[in-house]
Amino acid sequence: MQITPEITFEGSEPSPAAREVILREIERLETHNQRITGCRITVIAPSHKHRHGVGFQVNIWLTIPPHENIVVNHSATDDPPHEYAEVAIKTAFASARRQLDDLAA
Repeated sequence: MQITPEITFEGSEPSPAAREVILREIERLETHNQRITGCRITVIAPSHKHRHGVGFQVNIWLTIPPHENIVVNHSATDDPPHEYAEVAIKTAFASARRQLDDLAA
């Protein structure tokens, strides 16, 4: 990747474990498409004000030249595993890999 990935956490402190999962997933993405030049990831913690929708939200923006962009907006769900940032991150990156595979096809 030509540009250092931008990783931000909203609504919580940055988690070293979550950051490590993100970096591993970015490496996996690069095996699907070596033309990725930029990557931004935002991990949004659930709001404690609501009774439902307690899962994490993960947004991924990939830049692929010449004019391709892939955007993944993995919304928070009530699915209990998505209460953990790492699970939501892996699910969002799986979606990004599918989109990269579709782009290559």
